[in-house]
Amino acid sequence: MKSKKRTQIAVLRHTLGSYEGQEEVFAASVQCSVSWVKKASSGLRTITPKTARQVSLATGVSEKWLLVGDSDAPILERDDVTPYTRESYEGWRRDNLTASYSDQSESSLQEGATATATVDPRLVAAFASEITKSLFAAYEAGRVNTAINDLWKFAKVMKSRYEAPNELELSVHFTRDVGREMVELSNIELRNTTLRNDS
Repeated sequence: MKSKKRTQIAVLRHTLGSYEGQEEVFAASVQCSVSWVKKASSGLRTITPKTARQVSLATGVSEKWLLVGDSDAPILERDDVTPYTRESYEGWRRDNLTASYSDQSESSLQEGATATATVDPRLVAAFASEITKSLFAAYEAGRVNTAINDLWKFAKVMKSRYEAPNELELSVHFTRDVGREMVELSNIELRNTTLRNDS
């Protein structure tokens, strides 16, 4: 029995790896629906020039490679010459996406959802402190831009799936508590940096 040929999207997702290639994470990255990712990965949807450009700008992969329809053709970067790898994706995202993600409009997220539950701001603040620690660790490793993009994509998936609490009082408490946590963590990092420099 002949095996089913892999599609361009399936090959790209495989190249991005087990996390970035996940249907939901990939969909958030390229600003397409999970349904589209599933269909494009299985060959039930063809890639249009518009979608190819969208995927290319999000991942750094060649638009021509996406449109050629031959998943056996070597996967290339946007210059249509350089072989595309997981490192290509990380470099493209680091160099090109930090500003564009932060500038994206809220209108690209799911609209019309309403909050159905409240959240204890203290728990969210504790979670935020862990995220902040991760950002500091990424900064130390020279990968803060990559970490910020990961955080943005995670937030975008959460926002589109569940919407955000809308209560003003909750927002005020959340902002205050998270702000306090971040100031404390910043002070700790500053003290640690000072101690390292003095020793």
